[in-house]
Amino acid sequence: MNNVIAYIGIFLGAFLTSFVMTAVVRKIALKKRYLDKPSKRKVHTRQIPTLGGIALWFGFNLGMLLAFLFIPALKETFLLRFFWMSSAVFIIVMTGIYDDLHDLSAQIKLIIQILVAVILVTAGFEIDIITKPLGGSLPLGVLSLFISVLWIVGMINAINLLDGLDGLAAGVSGIAVIFLFISGVQLDITFVSVLSLCLIGAIAGFLPYNFYPAKIFMGNTGSMFLGVMLAMIAIASFQKRAAVFTLFIPVLAMAIPIMDTFLSIVRRILKKKPIFKADKEHIHHKLLVAEGSQRRVVFSLYFLTTCYGLIALSFSQLNGGYAVLGLILVVLVTIKWLKSWGFLDFK
Repeated sequence: MNNVIAYIGIFLGAFLTSFVMTAVVRKIALKKRYLDKPSKRKVHTRQIPTLGGIALWFGFNLGMLLAFLFIPALKETFLLRFFWMSSAVFIIVMTGIYDDLHDLSAQIKLIIQILVAVILVTAGFEIDIITKPLGGSLPLGVLSLFISVLWIVGMINAINLLDGLDGLAAGVSGIAVIFLFISGVQLDITFVSVLSLCLIGAIAGFLPYNFYPAKIFMGNTGSMFLGVMLAMIAIASFQKRAAVFTLFIPVLAMAIPIMDTFLSIVRRILKKKPIFKADKEHIHHKLLVAEGSQRRVVFSLYFLTTCYGLIALSFSQLNGGYAVLGLILVVLVTIKWLKSWGFLDFK
């Protein structure tokens, strides 16, 4: 079957499954009273059904099932890797469900996330070598395990922290993964393209229920699922061409959640507060105070993510000095934006 037709079928399968399952999960959540209640650290003022991440997971898996049916070559090359990947994702999803219903401690969640990251590294999702801009390669050795685990755990928590406004985490993740899909097509990595497409379809099916005013939340189930998937897809896309600047493609595509997480850690350390203690000082919270509209803030962050994604794709066409210059310009403009909005003011 032609890949274009196969990709359309995969996307539609993931989209429709996610769309239908979101309605089903919402109905069950309302009946069983699985609700996210308002609190001082949350923006919403009414009880909202949660566990929408289950629908995302179902949509993604149905898309992957179709992928293996429509693209037989995937079975020969990636079936074993997908088995281990699915096992790790299953652990994350079950952890998220339990956390949404019973509130796991941050320490236990971190231990489980590290375990999942180690499983994924064992399954081949590992950054183990970097090609230097001026030639030659740099094997990371023992550091590869640390860097890979840090990246996976970091992305899981980055998306979790971003999930503070209706449709924000799902939309930003969806835009970021669109650029990872384009990168996968450009680099001719079928596995990356398929993983990305399944995730895009699942998010597209869920977002109509999650956008403001949200009818259902993804919960920690969904945010951790999206985080681990984005981390894996980014690593898989980097492995094909391990040039150091290729690494900035996924990093820039996911710039918003990465910056927000970094600033949160710095802020809490400077204020001598626990790193895992929730607050309402994230980028989206401060923008909400300034703008006063959830929709406006969410669309603004969608736009910024799109801009970073386009910049990320341009890095695949740059080499050496041009790439260094481009990176410096991106960093300077980003710092200027963060400073002008007061995001660097930790008082």
